Amino acid sequence: MRELMSLMLAAAILAAVACLVVISDRAESISVDEYISASRGEVTPVFDPRFPADPRSSRKLWEARKESGTDAEQETEALAENVSEVSAAPVLEENAPEISGRLRFVLKDLTSKGLELHLYRLDGTVFGHGTISENGSTQQVSAIGDIRGNTVDLDVISEYTIYRLKIDSSKSPMTGSFTAYRADASSWPGVVYQEGAA
Repeated sequence: MRELMSLMLAAAILAAVACLVVISDRAESISVDEYISASRGEVTPVFDPRFPADPRSSRKLWEARKESGTDAEQETEALAENVSEVSAAPVLEENAPEISGRLRFVLKDLTSKGLELHLYRLDGTVFGHGTISENGSTQQVSAIGDIRGNTVDLDVISEYTIYRLKIDSSKSPMTGSFTAYRADASSWPGVVYQEGAA
């Protein structure tokens, strides 16, 4: 019995030493904060240095190129030559709605959810971030979609749910419908309307 206990103690000591060696080897390259983030499943975003990190930086770069006289058409033509298939951009109407800035919506199905978004617009594409709240619980969301005429097709993505909104922007307040899709493959319909519009 003593031999078995001694053998188990020796194995535990060897395992602890091996862990310390692994940790000390990695300690130079990874901080404690990175270990904690990795254990939570959080990933540090990686930004491609060739592109601006956010829309505001992109706009500043575009304005600087415009002022310096860099020919954007030549750059676009050079890029298009390297692309084998170019898809057509969505057709925009002349009186397309102004969908950008801070917008608040209510999503109604069996319950009522508050959706607050900060949206940015680039031609026929709208994107942004915000929060969705229900019964005192709030989650971060991302949003991306297209504007086609007076219709805004917007996907709002939370941790486990995608809300596919179809909004009629010709009226104030804006109204529409949505279908929600959960990670467990369940789905349900609802209605959406803008809150706080004049």
